[in-house]
Amino acid sequence: QQQQQQQQASWMQQQQQAPQQAQQQSWMQQGQQDQSWSQQKGGAQQGQSWNNQQGKGGAWAAQQQQYQQEQIRKQQEQMQAARLKQQQMEEQRRQLEEANKQRIAQQQAKIAEQKRIQEELQRKKIEEQRARMEEMRQKQAETKACASVRKSLLKLKIAVPENFDALKEEVAKMLAAELDACGSQKAAVQEEADKAIDEASKKVEGIKEQRAKAEAARVEAAKKKQEAIDKARALLLELKGLAEAAEEASKDFAEMTAGFSEKPGLDSEDKVSRAAQPIEEAGTEAVSKLQACHDFLKAKTADLRPLPQAPKPMLKKAAAKPEEGTEEPKEEAPAELTQADLQKVQSKITSLRSANDKEARSLKQLIQAANKKAAAASEMKKIQTLFNKYDKDKDAHLSKKEITVFAKSEYKYTIPEDDLGKMLKVLVQDGAKGVKATDFQALKAAIGVSRERTMDKDRKVAREAREKEVAEQKAELQKSMEGVVAALKEAEQAVAEVGKAGRTLMAEAKSLKATAMLSKAAEVETAVQEASEKVAAVFKDIESCGADAKVDEDLTNWFQAEKKKLTIQGKTQEAACGKTTQLLEKFKADANRKDSAEVKVLAAKALEALKKYKADKTLTAGALFDEVAKGAESFGPDEFAAFMCGLPKAEAEDGKEAAPEPESEDWKRAFKQFDEDKTGLVTKQILEAILMVLMKVVKDVAMTESMGIKDTKTVRRLEVGEVVQILEGPIKEETMDVLRVRVKALKDDAEGWTTVAGNQGSMYLKEGVSFKVIKETILTEGFEIEVPKEEARKIQQSTRKLKPGEIVELRVWGRKQEDTGLTRMKIKVKSDGTVGYVTSVGNTGIKFVEIV
Repeated sequence: QQQQQQQQASWMQQQQQAPQQAQQQSWMQQGQQDQSWSQQKGGAQQGQSWNNQQGKGGAWAAQQQQYQQEQIRKQQEQMQAARLKQQQMEEQRRQLEEANKQRIAQQQAKIAEQKRIQEELQRKKIEEQRARMEEMRQKQAETKACASVRKSLLKLKIAVPENFDALKEEVAKMLAAELDACGSQKAAVQEEADKAIDEASKKVEGIKEQRAKAEAARVEAAKKKQEAIDKARALLLELKGLAEAAEEASKDFAEMTAGFSEKPGLDSEDKVSRAAQPIEEAGTEAVSKLQACHDFLKAKTADLRPLPQAPKPMLKKAAAKPEEGTEEPKEEAPAELTQADLQKVQSKITSLRSANDKEARSLKQLIQAANKKAAAASEMKKIQTLFNKYDKDKDAHLSKKEITVFAKSEYKYTIPEDDLGKMLKVLVQDGAKGVKATDFQALKAAIGVSRERTMDKDRKVAREAREKEVAEQKAELQKSMEGVVAALKEAEQAVAEVGKAGRTLMAEAKSLKATAMLSKAAEVETAVQEASEKVAAVFKDIESCGADAKVDEDLTNWFQAEKKKLTIQGKTQEAACGKTTQLLEKFKADANRKDSAEVKVLAAKALEALKKYKADKTLTAGALFDEVAKGAESFGPDEFAAFMCGLPKAEAEDGKEAAPEPESEDWKRAFKQFDEDKTGLVTKQILEAILMVLMKVVKDVAMTESMGIKDTKTVRRLEVGEVVQILEGPIKEETMDVLRVRVKALKDDAEGWTTVAGNQGSMYLKEGVSFKVIKETILTEGFEIEVPKEEARKIQQSTRKLKPGEIVELRVWGRKQEDTGLTRMKIKVKSDGTVGYVTSVGNTGIKFVEIV
């Protein structure tokens, strides 16, 4: 309000000053006009004086006087108008002042009214606030009372039989004290209290029932536990009895085993077996009784588990000796059986088992020793029997003659006289009749040595004859291997040469053209093939070496080792040849890549030249084909090269040398990119597909019947996203200064003229249309795809699969196959140049290829 009053005062001051400023300005203008009129008047007087001096008459003076009167009249009118204007301004100023006074009075009245309203609102606000505070205080009191009651109810909810009555009485006191203070919640609190008391009563009764059941269950469990303990103690007593029986049997077995070695007359295995039989039976009985203990434990383990643990021992005071005349204290009753007693029994069973096993091993060793002793005695008996057989004179000595008969009879061997003499000299004591029975075993060993020495002489003769035979066969085999060694050396030289040639190829790879690389690769490949054949011939020679002869078994290892050495050398050359082959394959791959790249460059250059020639001559693709094929239905590489060589040469740019033009052979290489059907010929359909220019509609534009924009009919409107084929143009339309092209809409084959770009820069058609595979599909040679299921499976396995993301170029726009409902289009895969038909849209509407 203060700002508004200040603005009004400032405006009124400006209004008051405005008439004064206008009046001052009017006076200044009037002064200037008076000064101008005085100057004019003075000039007129001077002119009159001059005219009088010149004597030209009074006509000009009359005109001058009339002019001055006119000026005075105008000045008077202006002054009158200024006074009128000043009066009007004064009136306006007065009216404005009056209006301002009225407006100020209204504003002051309005301000007073607003102040009154605000004071009334403030009073009502204070009263409402007091009411809310009072209401809030009452609610707080109610809440506090309710909280106190509910707190006591919460205690009651967790009551147990011991404190239920006290808590119930506490709730009753709280209700009596606080229920009336609950106000609007009194009924709800009373209901909650009744419900809580009822639920707590039921809960306490339930706890009492549960406790009674638990006590009954505890008593029952204690009874069952005691029954189980009693049963376990009875079983433990039974186990103790079994263990004592097993211990008695084990003691008997140990005593019998200890007395076995002291038994006399154990001079045969039969006697040893009969003497050991009762001891073994005792051992078996002891094992059986121990096994009964183990079986009992295994079967009754669960029943023995309830046995209690042994109580901890209590420190006892030393018992005082009874005084004379008093009775001695009675012994304490035996303690009840516990787990400690069970463990003692188990320990005893385990120790008895170990003792039985030890006694069984000891018995076995004693039996083996007795059997050996009996066998030795039997062997000595046999030797004595044999000695007695050849001791014909029964003098307890074997004479020279008897020894000779013994050797012939037993060993089919005649002892040489020298050896026999040596034997007698060593074995026969001075004055003895011959070899005694105690030296009979030594005699047998001496006869064996003599016989072995005689056999060594015979073996030496046979060995020398065989060594001679083996040496002769070895020489023959070495001679047969000399040819293999010579062939191997020749193969090594050939492999070394091709290896060097291969390394040279890799060094020259960057500097050679693709055709030269392929030519050199063919030469080296021939040399590698020859070297490989030589290495293969070496392996055949190694295989056939010694195949006709039966190699002696003593030469087999040597011969196989020699052949293995030659085979390893051959494999080394084979590996070197394989390495060269790998280099050659890499070189050929590089050459093919370079050839493919060069061919692509040449093909691109050829395509550019053909398009330029077509545009310069304003030819259609079909007319261009006719010029290349010269009226034929197709053309081959020769016709293509001849046409390309006849095209005008490209001019060099200023200051630059012209690039070398491709030769006829180069154009023939480029022809491969145009021969998409791989038949060696290019048809009109193929060339038209290659030269086809596609553009995408990026802004709706009309397609008309004629090239001119004015006075022509519209065929239809091309919509954004459509693809059109350029049939003719671009041609400049002079009236609108735009480029026009004749197109065919691939969607419906409609033909007409349309605009590429507007004269204000708007683009309607955009070049660079390609297609991308978005779902895996197969590429087939023909348009038709309806085949039996088995053949379709074979086609899917053998044909080229197109993966998502692959880019393809259009050759023939898609059309629907009536039998299958598939939309099929002819394309060229950009990555490898493969041409074929592919499904662009399935019969359910699924897209496999889309425009990008």
